[in-house]
Amino acid sequence: MMTLPSFGNILLRQAIKSTSQASTFQHRRHLITHISPTTSLLRSDTSDNEVYLLGTAHVSQASNEEVVDLIQLVKPKYVFVELDANRAAQLRSSSNSASKNSSNNMADSFNSLFKGIGKGLPPNILQQLPPQMNNVLPMLQNAPQMMSRMGWLGSQGAEMKAALEEAERIGATCVYGDVDFEITVRELRNAMMGMATNPMKLMQMIGNAPSPPKELASLTSIILSGGNPTQIIEAVKTREQAKQMTKYVSEALPPLYKVMITKRDVHMAKMLKKHCSDGKVVAVVGAGHVEGIEREWEALDNS
Repeated sequence: MMTLPSFGNILLRQAIKSTSQASTFQHRRHLITHISPTTSLLRSDTSDNEVYLLGTAHVSQASNEEVVDLIQLVKPKYVFVELDANRAAQLRSSSNSASKNSSNNMADSFNSLFKGIGKGLPPNILQQLPPQMNNVLPMLQNAPQMMSRMGWLGSQGAEMKAALEEAERIGATCVYGDVDFEITVRELRNAMMGMATNPMKLMQMIGNAPSPPKELASLTSIILSGGNPTQIIEAVKTREQAKQMTKYVSEALPPLYKVMITKRDVHMAKMLKKHCSDGKVVAVVGAGHVEGIEREWEALDNS
């Protein structure tokens, strides 16, 4: 039985066709084309490839479908995923329940550390904190719970598994492009400890930051109340919303941003250049990494 393409699939197919035709007439250097709210097309003068960079939300069912649709449309030589080799192996062999338990265990390991943030401050200091701290401090203290619910701790979401399975089905080569997870966890723990052991510096850091985007505040409220964050997660996975979220984290919590975003963006861009240098590529990464990978892609092309 033939499956009819979705409306979004049809629009993406048209966008891919039009950008491929346009590339014949354009100079390729610096060419980053946004072909949908979640997908970019990267080209380069230094490598003979086309990279379809898809930003996902790790707990989004819609992202799973987008991954499969894009791979089927592009028929890439390589499928690049935001995983290291060990996590990819675990994800290939794990059930959904095992993956969820892994996330929960990782979140538990950070709970006590985050719960202590701000607890040692004298009452007179707490009274002097800027208004945005009323939102930020609860987010920090409950960050492991939030990251677990959103799929940011432990094994990645089902969309990565969908990418691996679809790559295998069409015979594409899988490229594991992320920093080794154990290295990221160690650096993240060190950054967290530095923040937890110096609450005054942390308060000063966040006091200089702007108020959180309304989507982040809403997401925090829903997650902490035990609600279903699906609708907001779908909304914030677009390029512009993800840009706002990561910008806020970079201003409010630079040490965490450096470990969780910047270092991995640089690494993944280099891995794309090194291991996917010819043919078509579908790269599946979290939405928060898209802008940074685009930026590093251009920087590498200019170096």
